[in-house]
Amino acid sequence: MTKENTNIKDSSNFDMIIIGAGPGGSSIGVLLAKKRYKILIIDKNPRAGGRMMTIHKNGFHYELFPISGVPYYNSHFEHILNEIGYENDVEMVPDIGGIIIYENENGEMRKYDMKQSNIKMLKTFGVKWWNFKELFQTIKVLKNLATLHPKEIEKLHDISSQEYLDQFPLPKGIRTFILASFGEGAFELTSDKTSAAEMVKIFQVAMKNGGGRYYKNGIGYVFEIFTKAIQDFGGTALFRTRVEKIIVENGKVSGVETKDGKKYYAPIIISNAGLKQTVFKLIGKEHFKKNYLEWVSGLEYNLACVGYRWIIDKPILDTSSIVLFPEGCIANYAEFEEMANGIKKPEKNYIYLGTTSVFGDLAPEGKQLVYACMSCLPDPKIDIEPYLTYVKSRVKQLYPEILDHVDRTESFGPATVPSVGTDSFLPGQGGESYGLALSVGQTGKKQPKGDSPIEGLFHVGCDAGGSGLGTHQAVDSALNVIKLVIKKVNKK
Repeated sequence: MTKENTNIKDSSNFDMIIIGAGPGGSSIGVLLAKKRYKILIIDKNPRAGGRMMTIHKNGFHYELFPISGVPYYNSHFEHILNEIGYENDVEMVPDIGGIIIYENENGEMRKYDMKQSNIKMLKTFGVKWWNFKELFQTIKVLKNLATLHPKEIEKLHDISSQEYLDQFPLPKGIRTFILASFGEGAFELTSDKTSAAEMVKIFQVAMKNGGGRYYKNGIGYVFEIFTKAIQDFGGTALFRTRVEKIIVENGKVSGVETKDGKKYYAPIIISNAGLKQTVFKLIGKEHFKKNYLEWVSGLEYNLACVGYRWIIDKPILDTSSIVLFPEGCIANYAEFEEMANGIKKPEKNYIYLGTTSVFGDLAPEGKQLVYACMSCLPDPKIDIEPYLTYVKSRVKQLYPEILDHVDRTESFGPATVPSVGTDSFLPGQGGESYGLALSVGQTGKKQPKGDSPIEGLFHVGCDAGGSGLGTHQAVDSALNVIKLVIKKVNKK
């Protein structure tokens, strides 16, 4: 798909250089290329997508990690594809729903098919339909979340989703469902850290536009199309190429230097390599003031994903997503630190089990690729064995037939991420699922917006200027940061 290393010719001068062809970088790149700016996009991977890169191997099309391209309707993906005129190059697959399993404190399990009624969902999580007061209060709280005015949402950036939700009278199971879904499930972050404002925003998006967006050939294929379009519009894409340095002269960016010693020049650099990596590794702290460095250093990352990819020799799952909510799974961040330090073992944690192989042509006939995973701290040095043990025990309990048909086993965890995402160069960092967290104290007006104290330098991706879930947050950042870039260009 990717036309690699084309259009360089004899020129090393560009209007803009983008470091990283992840969702944010490829999105802003194609929008700028469509405006006929001379674009160079550089990525260390063999194709676009970053952490969301799709692997095309042995008849399978899959991502290294289970991901979500929500919302299903009115997505930024669709908006960009339409704007650049490539809407027919990518085919979205139908949403087939999913299964939710709630395990109460007595170990009893109830299943809810997401195609069933909302009343069935409430009953699954322990709402007593004959208790009209409890039922009414629950519906009232959910309606309040779904209709809260944007001005009221903006007041919630400095309160955690857990603290916010605990103000309302909710049955235990419903509280667990909301906090786990719109904490670890949505943001890969514990609910005592997640910004209540971001939780409410995503709750409203999910209620209005659904979830489960996925594409034939995988989510990463969308970003492959974006980089193909960059080149079709006259831009250049360099893959398997690592940027070692952003060149700064007199407080302004002037270009980049790659690992092979080549230099490319542009007055504007847009980094999709992560805010901390850009500041501390690609540029160097000597170019920034102390207070800015302290602010960047203090920004928090989200959690990582740890678990299995199994190739099984028989299609077993008939839905793309199965989520287990054990009562007691609302772990706070300190509990994840205890797990990382071996003080506590995973025992009542949120589990995701699923497959993209149920969508047509994404797996060889008669086979499936199954994910099973949970969250952990993003430290690549973490011992993942206790997490894998817990994940496997839960799969054995829920779908034991999967383990009887495993043809190949691959595990993944924080150490897997730097190979395709941000490098691991700071202690305890590198394995995060998305990047900077949408946590209390760094969203809303306090969120990194994509600008920089260095003239001509911008940031894009989950580390800058976006709202939403993972992949969609990164693309959202592109739509916001491009306004800053164009404003800068117009000032010249």
